[in-house]
Amino acid sequence: MKIAVFSDSHGNISPMLYAVEACRPDMILFLGDGSEEIGEIKKQFPQIPLKAVRGNCDRDSSLPETGLVSADGVEIFMTHGHLYGVKSGFLYGLAQAACESGAALALYGHTHLARLETIGAVTLLNPGSCGDRIKPSFAEVVTDGVGGFACRIAYL
Repeated sequence: MKIAVFSDSHGNISPMLYAVEACRPDMILFLGDGSEEIGEIKKQFPQIPLKAVRGNCDRDSSLPETGLVSADGVEIFMTHGHLYGVKSGFLYGLAQAACESGAALALYGHTHLARLETIGAVTLLNPGSCGDRIKPSFAEVVTDGVGGFACRIAYL
């Protein structure tokens, strides 16, 4: 299964549309700060399931602050990251929350900086900002069907 992960579009939907068209994911995960774009993505790609969480700039209060998604045997914890202080570079709180939820992969945004690292048994992935005007980015997660996964950051 191929999952496209986006965050922080901030009104710039074009890079996200391009990335979805190019990589043809089986699922889309959106990590906040661009909830206005979610409707357009669903409209353009109705066949692709989309899950989203709320960011600190989102007005749509119907979106949850965090989410847990099971994809092809992989538990994935989703958050925008602002509630875990990720801009300070301190990711242990996020890793702990993901671990306590049973997730092997924690996805977060907020910093606009793509990042991939492991803390303990949890892989932490920030896709960067798909709305960045200079160097937009997103991430791909590919699962293997038996609980394993690989992550890749892609620049558009």
